[in-house]
Amino acid sequence: MTMDRALRLTSGAFLLLVLIVGILPSNAHWFWKFFLLFMSLNQIQSAFTNWCPVMVLYRKLGIKECA
Repeated sequence: MTMDRALRLTSGAFLLLVLIVGILPSNAHWFWKFFLLFMSLNQIQSAFTNWCPVMVLYRKLGIKECA
C-alpha cells in the first residue's frame, strides 16, 4: 500500500466513524464535532501543502511514498 492510498483509507475511515457517532445519538459530544471540523480543515490544507500529520507516522511504519 502506498502513502496516498493509506492516507485516503485513514481519512475515510475516521470521517465515517465521526459521522456515525454524530448521527446516532441525538446530542453528540462537542469533541466529535470539533474532531470532524479538524479533519475537514486538515484535508483542505493537505490539498494545498501535500503534507498531513499522519504522514510522519506512516513513514516511521515504512509505508512507501509512491508506487
